[in-house]
Amino acid sequence: MPYTTVLLADLPPMLADMVSSVLQPHAEVRVVRNGTSNDDIVAAAVAAGAQVVVVTRRDPEDLGAIDRRLADAASVSVVALAPDGAWACLHKLRPESKRFEDLSTAQILAALTAATPVGRA
Repeated sequence: MPYTTVLLADLPPMLADMVSSVLQPHAEVRVVRNGTSNDDIVAAAVAAGAQVVVVTRRDPEDLGAIDRRLADAASVSVVALAPDGAWACLHKLRPESKRFEDLSTAQILAALTAATPVGRA
């Protein structure tokens, strides 16, 4: 049975316990815990083979607070939790490259349109 590896990175112990207990009953999820925020989250994500990394951030929506090396190292999704666990934000860090040959105005517009999420121009 395939499973998703979830790395609990820099969560306070009580929040890590809560998230772990929520995920524990699900056989398709493997939870790996990674100590304190002083640990290298990128190295831990790669070592664990994590597809998802859960971290705490003062502002979970702030993509700048997420280490972008996670996208290059493991192409993981990051769930950023508020320190009190009241809300979270999912960041999908999926690097994608697409080569365009013989660029025309139409191809440039198509590339820009494809890169802009719907409703977020």
